[in-house]
Amino acid sequence: MPTSDTPLISIVVATYNAARTLDRCLASVIAQRFRGWELIVVDGASNDGTQAIIDRYANVIAWRVSEPDGGIYDAWNKGISVARGEYVCFLGADDTYVDVDALQAIVDATGDRSFDLVSSRGRIVDVYGKEKGAHGAAWNFRRVGRRMPVCHPGLWHARALFNQYGAFDATYRITGDLDFLLRLPESTRALHLDRITVNVEDAGVSRGQTVRRLREQRRALANSPRFGPLRAWVVWLDKMWRYPVARLLGLPF
Repeated sequence: MPTSDTPLISIVVATYNAARTLDRCLASVIAQRFRGWELIVVDGASNDGTQAIIDRYANVIAWRVSEPDGGIYDAWNKGISVARGEYVCFLGADDTYVDVDALQAIVDATGDRSFDLVSSRGRIVDVYGKEKGAHGAAWNFRRVGRRMPVCHPGLWHARALFNQYGAFDATYRITGDLDFLLRLPESTRALHLDRITVNVEDAGVSRGQTVRRLREQRRALANSPRFGPLRAWVVWLDKMWRYPVARLLGLPF
């Protein structure tokens, strides 16, 4: 169990009919050598056995709810509203920490300094756990938008950012994280740890609906003062011709 009354990191796990993967996700959290965390589970009224798994971990969950919601970003906002940590991260119900020292490695990298964002790398795996690649680069103000350089499950957000720049826009279904990152200024204090900390299963919403994801990205860019509608369409058109080429060559997109 976590040992700190004032956690450094709040880990928010949003679930909906996640019985296949949730147990291993939560087990990877409680196995962490670093104990200064709190676990928040926001369930969208699952009916597949997810609730039974959550019940088994009740003694290590700081806050939990099961009720209909408006999607993953609505669930994340609920988690943010009760989070007490200096940082907040969002672990998918089908993701896991790679080893027992994943959180400790991030803590060691930050030392006694404070950052707005702390990023790390993710290992992409299939439903059987077989590695398919890795991704996740440092936060880059100029690159965010045309691309999503950071690995979001491996990203720690200073909780104060949500007070300053608002919560996630729950009208998005796939790219609400990009929409949020586009609000952050160039002065954002960021640290990158070039270490894989999370296994990211290649079955999530954003990885299974590429065309819809690209449309939502266009919307997020159009709403951002840094891009605007015209540049958003230029970026979208560029990606739309690259997408079928990537599929033909079997490349990730």
